[in-house]
Amino acid sequence: MSPENVEVLRQSLDAFNRRDKAPWLALCDPEVEWLPPAHWPETATIRGPEATWDFMLALNEPWEEGSYELMELIDGTADIAAARVQRHVRGQSSGIAAEFEYWAVVMFRDGKILRIEWFADRSEALKAVGQPE
Repeated sequence: MSPENVEVLRQSLDAFNRRDKAPWLALCDPEVEWLPPAHWPETATIRGPEATWDFMLALNEPWEEGSYELMELIDGTADIAAARVQRHVRGQSSGIAAEFEYWAVVMFRDGKILRIEWFADRSEALKAVGQPE
């Protein structure tokens, strides 16, 4: 993955962690898509920067504030990578602690995020970027 795309990915994660919408939207392609993991109840593809932002915020509503961390990055090509993302969470009403860890396969077009597809399993993410398991 190009160094520029790595920086876009880091900036987008930082912007979301700050809940800073304008910079996050600026890093997205107008046709950005968000594809939830296959086992989630929400299986429909989310399309567009605004809809994607709103969906991401809705996912975080049950949890206390916290930051997502980029734990690992695996190159696919110049315009695609797999990123292991982790967040320690605590339920707002229950207080129960949990760990969120998923793989995001991120595709770029012209230096902007075009597609974010989520996987629970590392091997699925590697397959999606064309890497052997």
